[in-house]
Amino acid sequence: MRASVVRAAVAALLIGCGASLTVVPGPAGATVPIDPAHCPPLYVLSVQGTGQSSMAASPTADTSVLGAVVGPVLAAAPQVQRAYVAFPAGFGGLVPGGSDASYTVSVRAAITSVRSDLGQVVSACPGTEVALAGYSAGAQAVSQIAREIGAGRGPVPAAKVAAVVLIADPERAPGSPLFPGRPGQVVPDPAPGTGGAAVSRVRITGPGVSGSGLADDGARYGALAGRTVDICADGDLACGAPEHTALLRVGAELAAQARLTDPVAALSSLQQLLSQAFGSAWTTVLDNDFRITPTTVDYLPRVRLAQRLIEAADPRRPSPTPAEVRAAGQRWAQLTATVTAHPALLAALAGQLAGAWGQLVADDADLLTPAVWIHFADTAARHDSYATTGRFPALTAWLVAVAHDLEGHS
Repeated sequence: MRASVVRAAVAALLIGCGASLTVVPGPAGATVPIDPAHCPPLYVLSVQGTGQSSMAASPTADTSVLGAVVGPVLAAAPQVQRAYVAFPAGFGGLVPGGSDASYTVSVRAAITSVRSDLGQVVSACPGTEVALAGYSAGAQAVSQIAREIGAGRGPVPAAKVAAVVLIADPERAPGSPLFPGRPGQVVPDPAPGTGGAAVSRVRITGPGVSGSGLADDGARYGALAGRTVDICADGDLACGAPEHTALLRVGAELAAQARLTDPVAALSSLQQLLSQAFGSAWTTVLDNDFRITPTTVDYLPRVRLAQRLIEAADPRRPSPTPAEVRAAGQRWAQLTATVTAHPALLAALAGQLAGAWGQLVADDADLLTPAVWIHFADTAARHDSYATTGRFPALTAWLVAVAHDLEGHS
């Protein structure tokens, strides 16, 4: 049963008609459909999930999960313009409809495209505000961009972003409320520069979900808090994995970087990635978690071993630098020399390392709990069911209300 749920967990991480428009060219041939002669009050930029887009995808086809949110917006507020970001949307060739690109490569491509598209929209229509929406892999890309913007480091100012919608975000923070950083909030903050009269009538509610995304890295949205909604379905491992599943998170991060179409090549790729992750983790542990003197050696971890492994497998984090690798080698030489000179140190060191192993087991305790496997047995179906949960009408109403407030302000 556990093998089938692991496959479902990987699947959960994977999956993820307007006016006549002018195509505005952007960097490296990128384009975004927008009509500079009729700039909209609101432009909705959406990033679909794995297998739901491609480099040749139509930017204006209201399909898949996000089409169910954005399509009705245009029907209710035809002044709105929109585009769906074209990106590889692959998971190493494992997901139908996706490319052979790895999940990591796909998300990075989506981030690059969103940055470019945002710049093009604001350049073509300086008075327009933008809403960002993402589902699954697309939510991870949008989350990255939204955090940059919220911290003042994005491609556009936070005052240009009216709303952010995240659905099944693998970067969802542990136990995140619907409005990250705003527990209890149900009414979105007004779009910048408006009084928010229409938005004040919107309510976005739903049951809280424990756990966090498989790619959680402490997402914070800064100036966009209050205008960012993070939707997660209970039982969806992609965004609501249990707390004590460290090795599942490591496995998901490694699988996200692999080419998976050819079994032999996939095994070779995963073996190489696993070796690199363990090497990076060991380098970091040596550099940071051992206290070594000429007469003592102690393992005193600043960070739990499970977290070291998760960080080492995370493709968003840089590998140790050559200087860090050299320093780790020197510390290993010091450690072995000290232990060789003082063999009595081995007993205490073994006890410390045994404690670290016990902590690693505790950090994976949920993987050994049958109730957890039962709860997540249909995680792939839950990941695919967002359009039927009844939450989308409120999201659509929010975007329509934003457009009305912006139009009234103009």
